Amino acid sequence: MIIILPTITSGEKSFISENLGRANFFYVYDTEKSIGEVYTNKNLEQPHGVGIKTAEFILNHRADVLITPRIGDKSLDLLKGKVKIFKSTNKIVKENISSYLNGELEELI
Repeated sequence: MIIILPTITSGEKSFISENLGRANFFYVYDTEKSIGEVYTNKNLEQPHGVGIKTAEFILNHRADVLITPRIGDKSLDLLKGKVKIFKSTNKIVKENISSYLNGELEELI
């Protein structure tokens, strides 16, 4: 299973970004391999359309789960029915992943 989280800094000890499309990085975690990779958000400085580009990034990485504090309408439209979306906590990436795997996160939609 692939889990994606928007982050402020890189790595599993980063806090979750409050804004999905304007996150500095994305942490992509593969539960089968127990490996996470960090990707820089290349669309961060775009004046508009970052929500759609972020949703495309998530779909291109074949994510099963997105953990984020909130999601915009355009991103939601593209991801709905394809990716499960859960509300993040104010904890770091590693702890959010653990909370998800333990069934402790609330589904956003």
